[in-house]
Amino acid sequence: MAINDRRSFLLAGAASASVLYAQAEKPIRLGIVGTGNRGRAHIAAIKALPRYQIVALADPTPDSLDRASSLVPGAKTYSYYHKMLAEQNLDAVIVVTPSFLHAEITVAALNHGLHVLCEKPIATRIEDANRMIDAAKKSGKLLYIGFQKRFVPAHAKLHELAAAGTIGHIEFISANLFRGDWNPQSWKYTDPKTGVATNWRYLSHTEGSALLEDGIHEMDLLNWIVNDRVAYVTATGGNAVFKPRETIDHAALMVEYESGVKLSFDFCLFGANAGPQGRRLVFIGSEGIMYPENGKIAIRKRQGGEVRYVDLVEPEAKVTNDRETYYQYQEFARDLTAAKPAAVGPEAAKLAVKIMLLAERSLREHRIMKWTDLPA
Repeated sequence: MAINDRRSFLLAGAASASVLYAQAEKPIRLGIVGTGNRGRAHIAAIKALPRYQIVALADPTPDSLDRASSLVPGAKTYSYYHKMLAEQNLDAVIVVTPSFLHAEITVAALNHGLHVLCEKPIATRIEDANRMIDAAKKSGKLLYIGFQKRFVPAHAKLHELAAAGTIGHIEFISANLFRGDWNPQSWKYTDPKTGVATNWRYLSHTEGSALLEDGIHEMDLLNWIVNDRVAYVTATGGNAVFKPRETIDHAALMVEYESGVKLSFDFCLFGANAGPQGRRLVFIGSEGIMYPENGKIAIRKRQGGEVRYVDLVEPEAKVTNDRETYYQYQEFARDLTAAKPAAVGPEAAKLAVKIMLLAERSLREHRIMKWTDLPA
């Protein structure tokens, strides 16, 4: 059964944003919380869009803050984001921090009456995601979650073709992400259990699950395209190579939807240099199969015949790398200006988190998880 995005509660916030940004020349004043590697990638995309003005940066790590500050001369810097929220006249806050901090910072910004674009995942716990959603409702402000992979032309075209029934009703999906390990230079968190400063992506408390950190992009895409209610999630996995850490290094998931659609997703952190097999998205429907191939979408009908290739249109971008993040900020500005709900709202983002948290529990408890095994 198809479901909508359940974003209607954002309409009031989008309407207020339309008034706020009615004058095209008025810049959208941003404060960025989190200036590590990913934060600096956001800065590069934002700087290429004249609609924005970065006026403040916040990060407790001096080196990261200094590096980001050199990219944005004139931006005020803060070691504590609370002070930034109190002192700056902002329109929106960008949250690009380790995942376990997303809820705290986002709720604080919304409570200050600011719009928020928060990196994925929305949170590491369903309860925290619900707190963020409630804060957005109460504030009437936009809460946008950074699933920028939806803006990759191939992904947007797959969504369009699936909705049009190009391969009939989707019945089975096979996908994977095989990649290298996390950046060893990532921010270190002092593990209270050991007292050792540890890469935050190695700890369950700070990352939530390895499946929330990257494979969640693919899960959001697949769930968006299937557009159905999840019934069951099962997974197997663990630590085969990177053993002295809490978070897993591989997993195999199966998601079953209420309509009977099955989704298979494989994830691996020791799959560096996997080439074209590193990221696959294959959709099999009642009338055919489709998948990205060599910059196009290949469509093969079940009854045979020639392969049909659908061309992709790459929108103009003033950046050469990470174009999807640039597109994301284009859309964020449009949403703020045109009284639109967020293109990727918090309810949709919570669904992807719930799938991955159920998968994490399944592989650790060795059982099939029902959708109701975690809070709504």
